[in-house]
Amino acid sequence: MKRLLFILSVFFLFSMACNAQDCIEVCENKATHIISNEKITYLQVGDHDKIMAEIVPEHPNLVRVKAVKNFEGETSLTLVSANKVYSLFVKYADTGRLSWQLEDFHFQKNGNLTTGRIPDYLLKELGFQILSRNQKHIKKRKKKKDGIRFQLSNIYLKNDALFFELEITNQTNLGYEVEGFHWWIGDKRQYKATNVQEYPVEPEYQHYNIRYIPAKTKLREVFVLPKLTIPDKRILTIEMLEKALGNTGRKLSLEVKNRDIFQARTF
Repeated sequence: MKRLLFILSVFFLFSMACNAQDCIEVCENKATHIISNEKITYLQVGDHDKIMAEIVPEHPNLVRVKAVKNFEGETSLTLVSANKVYSLFVKYADTGRLSWQLEDFHFQKNGNLTTGRIPDYLLKELGFQILSRNQKHIKKRKKKKDGIRFQLSNIYLKNDALFFELEITNQTNLGYEVEGFHWWIGDKRQYKATNVQEYPVEPEYQHYNIRYIPAKTKLREVFVLPKLTIPDKRILTIEMLEKALGNTGRKLSLEVKNRDIFQARTF
C-alpha cells in the first residue's frame, strides 16, 4: 500500500511539474494533436532530429506532432495563434493522451516585449534553447538558505541582450510562493557606514513568470536584460522574495560581477 501511494505521489508531482512548465508528451508510433480555437499562423520546431510537426492543411487550427525517434531530455515547440505566442517543452513518453488544447497553456502576447532588437517569438525560442541545454557555466554564484537553493547557472549574449539563466531548488516539504524578483545595481558590501546608492534594473522578459515552487522540486527560469556593464565598485544583485505573512518570507540574493557578464556566451 505504501509503495502504491509513493508511486501515485511521484506521478502527481511529475504531472504538476509538467503542467507548470507547459510541456507535452509525444512518441514515434502515435500522432499527437494540438488544437487551437483560432488559426495557427506560426510553427517552429526546436530540434528536427527529435520531433516533426506540421499545421494540418485542411484544419489550420490543428497541429500534428510526432517523435522521430525515442529521445532523452526535451526539445521545444513554438506556436502563434490569435497574436499569442505559445512555447512548449516536448518530452518523449508512450502516453495515452493524444490531444492538447493550446489555450490551456501559458502564452505571451505578440509584440509586447520592449527590447526592439529580438522579436518576441524568437525570445521565447531562445529561452527554450537555453533551458534545454542543462549546463552550468557559472559555478560560484549561488545562495542556500532554509532549504531553498538559488543559483545563477549561465549568462548568454544575443543581439545586445543578456540572457540570465537561474535555477531554483526547493529541498523542503513546504511549497515556496514567489512574491517577485528584484534586480538592482548597488555598491559592493561595505562594513563601514556609507551612503549607498541603488539603481533598479527592470528585466524586459521573463520566460515562465514562475510564481510557485512545489516541495522537493527544481525549476529553471530565464530573464532577459538589455546589454549592460557594471561600474567600478558596484555589483548587480538579483533577489528572490517569498510571499508570506508579515515579513516572514524567505529571501535569497545573488551577486553578479562584471567578470561574469564579460564571460557571457554568445549563441
